[in-house]
Amino acid sequence: MIQGEYNAEQAYEAFDTQLKQPKDTDIETILSIDRGYSNIFHKNGGNEAYSVMANSLRTAYGTDVLIAPAYSFTGSVFKADYSEKMVGSMIMPNPLEAWQREMNGAELKEYIRFSVEGIENGFTPFNRGSLPTVSGISIEVQEADGKYTLSRVLKDGKEIDDADIFKVTCLNIGSYMGPFLSDENCVFEKEEMRVKDEWKAYIKDGGQMAEPENYIILK
Repeated sequence: MIQGEYNAEQAYEAFDTQLKQPKDTDIETILSIDRGYSNIFHKNGGNEAYSVMANSLRTAYGTDVLIAPAYSFTGSVFKADYSEKMVGSMIMPNPLEAWQREMNGAELKEYIRFSVEGIENGFTPFNRGSLPTVSGISIEVQEADGKYTLSRVLKDGKEIDDADIFKVTCLNIGSYMGPFLSDENCVFEKEEMRVKDEWKAYIKDGGQMAEPENYIILK
């Protein structure tokens, strides 16, 4: 921002000089990203930036599978040096929390089905960009008349078995977890730290960004 009285040429020079001033060196860099990732959704692969975030958080939580709704992440991942504040801004400014439990394959498929197709008192995807991001597995989804239907859940290219066991981390807002928490047979443990704080702590401890994966095929 510049202040004072300037003609057009003087204003340009003053603004240009301001832009060329060195950045505040007191802001500590806690993460350096060497390449950027777009948040454009592709029907054969998904959202690259969201996959980077989901895969990184799966490592942070030490879990087999991570499921993140569309309102988890803020957008593209840029090639840049990140301060702690910037790292925190990679997570949506909402009360996003992490919920963990062990699931068999049948339970995992049911949770993902509700995440894709919607559930009463929960979140219902309304376009491609609002579909969930998954990590550690991949999903196939049918699209018809603006509605989405889960077809298959795969791990390493093979459909998971109902008896397979997974440690699962579900990111969600508490109000949208209600339908799952009301089932006494579906016991989740909520992490004490919100996702934004857990993410910042992970990066400050030396955690790095994971590579994206093709996590969804939309037919």
